[in-house]
Amino acid sequence: MKKIILGFLLFLLASIQSHAAQTVLVYEWAVTTGKASEFVAAVDALQKSKLGGDRTAQVQLQSSTFNGANAATHRVVVLYQSMAEMEAWSAKFAGSKEQENFLKSIAEVATPVQEYMVQSFTNWGDVSNKDNVWDIVRVNVSDPNAIMNGLNELMSSSSAKGFPGQLWLVGIVRGQASPVGNVTHEIVIGYENYAELEAWQEKMTQTEDWANWMKIASANQTLVNRYFLNNVKVYEHGMTLEDFD
Repeated sequence: MKKIILGFLLFLLASIQSHAAQTVLVYEWAVTTGKASEFVAAVDALQKSKLGGDRTAQVQLQSSTFNGANAATHRVVVLYQSMAEMEAWSAKFAGSKEQENFLKSIAEVATPVQEYMVQSFTNWGDVSNKDNVWDIVRVNVSDPNAIMNGLNELMSSSSAKGFPGQLWLVGIVRGQASPVGNVTHEIVIGYENYAELEAWQEKMTQTEDWANWMKIASANQTLVNRYFLNNVKVYEHGMTLEDFD
């Protein structure tokens, strides 16, 4: 057990150092049924304000489906190239008129569920802003090196040739306690649409390479939750997803 813990800490430290500039903040809300348009309008107003755009970041407003025990229906994902940029904008936003207006606008329509901080370890495929559908696999990992190596083996295999999307392995560095259990990592897979996702999964899950990956996954991680996200709106404040890669 000590070796596993030490290995995880070394892996996490090395990963954070190699991606020290990249930080992702995730904010989840449970939006009252029938009030989604009001929540979207509040987020839109903030992002289109002078203060909302006064940063280098990409902001993704997403809706969630088939989310299991997690009550969140929507989330806002903010991608920063540096923690310094995150800190600078957060300081400007705190106590601002824009913050007051946003919180007032959503007070009657949305309830906070959770928030957490993510840093990316590595990715495969083609990082593209064209992807609008996200398959989120939330896991509690016991051996991060095994998971990373297993995914690399899978995505480097002949079976993965022609993979149409993008796959990210990310670590949750703050906010690991989720409404459905402890989560240390996410495997995030992006596609342009559900038809693309379906066609690829039908092909990949029939291969021996996939069977080998499932053996590695079952031995080194516990599935906590899995669900779909759909981009509702994406705001590029001087940065695209390709810039974040």
